[in-house]
Amino acid sequence: PLNKRGQAMTMWNSDRPGYTAATDPIYQTIPFFLALRNGISYGIFFDNTYRSFFDMGKESRTYYSFGAEAGELDYYFLYGPDPKDVISRYTELIGRMPLPPRWAIGYQQCRYSYYPENRVREIARNFREREIPCDVIYLDIHYMDEYRCFTWNKERFPDPNRMIGDLATDGFKVVVIIDPGIRNEAGYWVYDSGVDGDHFVKRRNGNRFVGRVWPGDCVFPDFTRPETRKWWGQLYRGLVNDGIRGFWNDMNEPAVFDGPRYTFPLNVRHDGDGYAGDHRQFHNVYGMQMARATFEGLESLRRNERPFVLTRASYAGGHRYAATWTGDNISRWEDLEMGIPMVLNLGISGQPFAGPDIGGFIGNPSGELYTRWLQVGVFNPLARTHTEVGSKDQEPWSFGPEFEAINRRSIELRYRLLPYIYTKFYESSVTGVPVMRPLFLEFPDDRETYWREDEFLFGDNLLIAPATREGQEDRRLYLPEGAWYDFWTGDRFSGKGWVTVETPIDGVPVFVREGAIIPMQQVVQFSDQEPIDPLTVEVYPAASSSAILYEDDGLSYDFRNGEYSLVRYECSQEEIGTEFKMTKREGRYVPPERSLLLKFNGFASKPSEVLRSGKPLPMTDTVEHLVKEKTGWLYDGSAKIVWVKFGDGGQEETVEVRN
Repeated sequence: PLNKRGQAMTMWNSDRPGYTAATDPIYQTIPFFLALRNGISYGIFFDNTYRSFFDMGKESRTYYSFGAEAGELDYYFLYGPDPKDVISRYTELIGRMPLPPRWAIGYQQCRYSYYPENRVREIARNFREREIPCDVIYLDIHYMDEYRCFTWNKERFPDPNRMIGDLATDGFKVVVIIDPGIRNEAGYWVYDSGVDGDHFVKRRNGNRFVGRVWPGDCVFPDFTRPETRKWWGQLYRGLVNDGIRGFWNDMNEPAVFDGPRYTFPLNVRHDGDGYAGDHRQFHNVYGMQMARATFEGLESLRRNERPFVLTRASYAGGHRYAATWTGDNISRWEDLEMGIPMVLNLGISGQPFAGPDIGGFIGNPSGELYTRWLQVGVFNPLARTHTEVGSKDQEPWSFGPEFEAINRRSIELRYRLLPYIYTKFYESSVTGVPVMRPLFLEFPDDRETYWREDEFLFGDNLLIAPATREGQEDRRLYLPEGAWYDFWTGDRFSGKGWVTVETPIDGVPVFVREGAIIPMQQVVQFSDQEPIDPLTVEVYPAASSSAILYEDDGLSYDFRNGEYSLVRYECSQEEIGTEFKMTKREGRYVPPERSLLLKFNGFASKPSEVLRSGKPLPMTDTVEHLVKEKTGWLYDGSAKIVWVKFGDGGQEETVEVRN
């Protein structure tokens, strides 16, 4: 849960498939917590990689305690007083998430496993023929030759390069799994080169540690050794040359199938970047260092392309190298509910790029459960469906035409929001404040927002209140201070109070904060299918508000050299009407030519006129006419919306909507 008061926890990365809310420990170690009382916040980061513990008032309500079984008592106190200030200072200390490629924030489809090649092509064809947007298809361990890492099973995938190229033509990026276990087999090129470079961990007696995982008996790289990380990163060259766009590091807690703790013996030795120690010290950073080796290797192999790496295990700071998911959950309603605070916890712990397996990994969801999960999942930073081997099909169309239509609309909403989402990822890479955030992060003075787990904010302006129980037809939710608009109907609600809303199966309650300025785009089938046109900016006027729109090429590091576009929006309300301002583009990136469509919400009466830079714009009488015209405005009285359209030339603009 978000509120850890009265709980005790252990920090020891552990593979725990089918975990419950009471399972402890699980996959990641992030020894940081944030305290909040009466609007005042601070954080504690306990930087100790050994097995550690936190007793947050379970032993006594009068104090909390933390410690570790070895190592230094090395911790940082980070004062706010605002909780966002705490997170910003914490991530300044441990590092912040690099801006991911834009395609990685699109919808992703995975299962254990899609094979052979014709099955992968069938999945891709269904997405495109059914017009359900998707950017990523994953391949799990069955693509390999007897589970040997960095190989292909040529019976199942006879021509990987051709398949990946064909998928790329249809807009799909392929991500494949890579585990740390290397088959203990002389003649296997990865094993041989690892032995030659002395890259595998050893026991205290000098013998290489051998553990059993998917390929059988395996040896394991020492990712705490710089030379080994460099060696590992270069092993990706063949898969990169085949066209693989991202990599999924699994089983890196590290997990093995045998042994007393299903991990390495504690006497296994690690280099520790020249400060050698045993596995007690380096267990919790093993997964992070594997992700680091992968990330740095991909940067060297594709020198001007942002890597996408997904990791299961990590330590504080691991977000510098990889996104993460919440491990092997179960297809149950309680797991859908539990996934929300798990992602919120990761976000305030410095890991903003995270999400659970949509639909659940273990078992088979009903059509209702999968659809409800997807409605939440499109508002997770990582939006990925994933299921286990032998389970029923778990694609958006797998539960019949009615659910397919609803699931299509859910994913389409994700793609319509891509300009907003990408901007929030950019802001997170600069400030450390997560994309998906608990209500108290924006409203720390409102105790009703503390530790709420059944609703959350996506960015700072969208409040998501999903249905998370079977057969749920309505729900009660809390709206913080200010006015809020129903995203679907435009109805206005007064905040700092409770409301009850209907939750039909074909939608998720979404509320927009008064003052919000939300950039959106047209529906596309994959993130880079076509340029944004029109750029639609949803405006919910308040006395004064502001926002930004960040854009770049979505793939390279050129933004670091000025190849980006940053536009600042401001909106204010006065007696004579509403004024909207946008600055000249900052940066050298110039988006393709497009129209700008401003959508002013909440106008109860028709404006007297609309001016652009002081000059009246022509009024049109229908949406169809506005679409055909390059410039103009329209009032929709039934929806209480004023539409304003003109070319987006990247220049400073002022639009006045007069009462």
